Amino acid sequence: WFSQQGDLHYFVVADCTGHGVPGAFMSMIGNTLLNNIVNELKLKEPDKILNELRKEIIAALKQNETSSNKDGMDISLICFNKKTLQLMAACANNPVWIIRKNNELIEIKPDKQPIGYVSANSSDFTLHTLQLQTGDIIYQFTDGYADQFGGEKGKKFKYNQLKDLLIQNHQLDLEQQQQLIEDVYVKWKGVLAQIDDILLAGIKV
Repeated sequence: WFSQQGDLHYFVVADCTGHGVPGAFMSMIGNTLLNNIVNELKLKEPDKILNELRKEIIAALKQNETSSNKDGMDISLICFNKKTLQLMAACANNPVWIIRKNNELIEIKPDKQPIGYVSANSSDFTLHTLQLQTGDIIYQFTDGYADQFGGEKGKKFKYNQLKDLLIQNHQLDLEQQQQLIEDVYVKWKGVLAQIDDILLAGIKV
């Protein structure tokens, strides 16, 4: 999901629970609510946006302590000011990685809670701010790539290996990175079935 409000550019990568119809239904709800919260209500800070999104999803799905419906989504939301290069972010279960020209990887760690009902004592989401540098690449992703089974031993790819892959190749053009990431995935998976949806987005500053 993407929206532009003046100098502010909002990027969302979300992974909804369920596949097929339940996942599509949750995607439609999330898309509609984000449009309303950011474009109509004009909430600016990512943490406030996620707090409101969670509240609205719980209300829309009538989730409470007795409800069996625990559907929701894992999400990373960044707000990038193109003029000042300031980044604001808030994350539910999924992190954000920034890789610099010197191969430094900065991780914006997520709050360990989804968008959706958890408990009556769930906490507000955390706002992270970072001053970006020209040449930085921001990566947002779901867990599908890291969780894919493959290789000689049929193990998960895992996040550390994904970090190494991105650090070693972040100097390539984004199109070249995309092709490389796809090729590595296909080779890793081999004859095994794909187990999840995969989304990995890169933004070069």
